Amino acid sequence: MLLQLNVQNLATLASVDLELTGGCIAVTGDTGAGKSLILDALELALGARADAGLVRAGTERAQIIAEFDIERLPQAQAWLTDNELDQDDELVLRRTLTSEGRSKAYVNGTPISTSQLKELSEQLVLMHTQHANQKLLQTKHQLELLDEYADQGAARNRASLAFKEWMDTVSALNTLKADASQADAERELLGFQVEELNTFNLQDGEFEQLDQEQRQLASGDTFIRVTEQALALLSGDDAGGLISHTEKLASDVSHIADGHTGLGNASERPIRP
Repeated sequence: MLLQLNVQNLATLASVDLELTGGCIAVTGDTGAGKSLILDALELALGARADAGLVRAGTERAQIIAEFDIERLPQAQAWLTDNELDQDDELVLRRTLTSEGRSKAYVNGTPISTSQLKELSEQLVLMHTQHANQKLLQTKHQLELLDEYADQGAARNRASLAFKEWMDTVSALNTLKADASQADAERELLGFQVEELNTFNLQDGEFEQLDQEQRQLASGDTFIRVTEQALALLSGDDAGGLISHTEKLASDVSHIADGHTGLGNASERPIRP
C-alpha cells in the first residue's frame, strides 16, 4: 500500500507532499492542476523511463520519494531478501533526475539499477490505465492473480526460496568437485614425479650434486655474459686495457733495466697484488 508520495521540482510541480490512507482515494482538481503529473511522478518512482525535460525549469534536479507498507506483500519482501537489501514493514523508493538526463534509484537508501527497480515495482503497484484490461490475457499476470487468490503468493515465495537454496547448494557442490578434481590431478603428477626420481636410484649426496650442476647450467648464459664483459675490460678498446698496459709497462721497464742494477730481471718477476 502506498503511504506517502513526495515530489520535488517535477515539471510544473515545485513541491508536493501527498499522504494516503486506507480505502478509496480520489485526486480531483481543475484541468492543468497537475493530477497527471502526480501519476507521472509515481511511475518514475516505480522505474519508468526518465526524461530530462521533466526537471522543473531553473532547477538542477527533480526527486520523487514513494513510501510503501509491505507488511502484507510477501513477494516484495522475498525480492528484497533475494537481492540482499535491508527490509522492514515500510519500503522507501527514491528516484532522482538531473537536468543533464542522469537518473538514480534507491531502495531504503541503497542504490539499485533501473531494471531492479522495475522488478520490485511489479510487486508493489498495479496500475490500471487505458487498455489495461489486456493484461488479463497475459499468462504471467493470470498466474499472479491465482497465487494472490490462493495464499497471497506465500507458496510461490517458499518455492522460490527453496529453489534459490538448491541452486546455491549445486553451485557449492560443483566448486567442491572442481577442487577435488584439481587435487587428484596434482596428486597424480606428484606421484609420477616421485616414480621418475626413484628410477634414477640416486645415492647419498647425488641429488645435491645434480642440483648444483643444474644451477650452473641454468646460469650458463649469465656466466658467459659476465666472462665476456671481463675479457673486454681486460683487453680494452683502442686505448688498451689492463693486459696491454701491463705488457707495455714490462717492456718499458726492460728498456731501462740495463742502466739500473736495482731493476735487473724486473720484467721477469711475477706480478703480486
